[in-house]
Amino acid sequence: MAQDHTAEELQARLVAVGWKPLLQQQLADFPEHLQPARVVVVQRTGLTIAPTVDGVDEVVIGGRYFVQEVEARPTVGDWVMVDPETGTLEGVLERTSLIKRLSPAGEVQLIAANIDTAFIVTSCNDDFNLARIERYLSVILEAQIQPVLVLTKADLADDADTYLDQVRSLRNDLPVEAVNALDVTTLSGLAGWCGPGQSIALLGSSGVGKSTLVNTLCGEAVQATRAIREDDAKGRHTTTHRSLHRLPQGGVILDSPGMRELQLTDAAQGVGSVFADIEELALQCRFNDCSHTGEPGCAVRAAIERGELDERRLESYFKLQREEQYNRETVAERHARVRQFSKQVKSHLARSHKQRDN
Repeated sequence: MAQDHTAEELQARLVAVGWKPLLQQQLADFPEHLQPARVVVVQRTGLTIAPTVDGVDEVVIGGRYFVQEVEARPTVGDWVMVDPETGTLEGVLERTSLIKRLSPAGEVQLIAANIDTAFIVTSCNDDFNLARIERYLSVILEAQIQPVLVLTKADLADDADTYLDQVRSLRNDLPVEAVNALDVTTLSGLAGWCGPGQSIALLGSSGVGKSTLVNTLCGEAVQATRAIREDDAKGRHTTTHRSLHRLPQGGVILDSPGMRELQLTDAAQGVGSVFADIEELALQCRFNDCSHTGEPGCAVRAAIERGELDERRLESYFKLQREEQYNRETVAERHARVRQFSKQVKSHLARSHKQRDN
């Protein structure tokens, strides 16, 4: 049975899970009886939404979404339109941002939508890896999301400043916070991104303290935690699915399973942003097609020789460029095959119907 809510009550409930005024104009594209809600959990056959739509908090995903490209399917953080009478999904609002990757199986995998800030979480131990951080930054900047580097276990490190200095060398404008995820007093530097209407995503490997960070920010145990292995400082997957949680400061935060592998796809601009220093140097090279591997007049090689650019950083740039281009081409080829197969199926069905009618 439908529940009676005033317009003010509905608006307050939407704001509590991240609703923004700019979304309001999209509602005119849908029938008036449909209600907006946010996806907080995605399962194989359905969605969990918040706030509930007249008591409905579980929505079945119709078959039409599974025949569309992956990017068109709803993911955690999406705003959807739900029929309060039938509890069915009727549409997905246009996204302000989308985090995605290429899965180990070679398929595009959606991580989160409509995110304002991404906390890239790594720990001050053997998990720390600059190349991995550059990879995360490429994905986040491609999605035009504000990145924040969160260094956990700073209280356990012999010299946390060495980790801070390394990440600050990546970008001058990259916010960096060293924290003890168990101690809320060390998290004050993150408060500015956690206010009303703000949506945050936590990204990082297993065992770096993402779930602990979520629990401390939320002020309660909303995610299970598990100790890392002592021999290699690696963690097992504690979070098994992506989910949104409300923060006492008014924002919402997404925790996701740790990703040991984050393959890039459609992130050329993100890679360019992360390595803007190299691309600016490349403009000064003598040859426009300089490969930065030994040509005369190469400004990039000259910067390395002067000690102004790290060789490791250049190799990371090359690697991410090659990977992004290969994956982008692979996905485009797969999309073309799917579209061709779809055309063949439609053509076959049309012929079958014509023969049956005759």
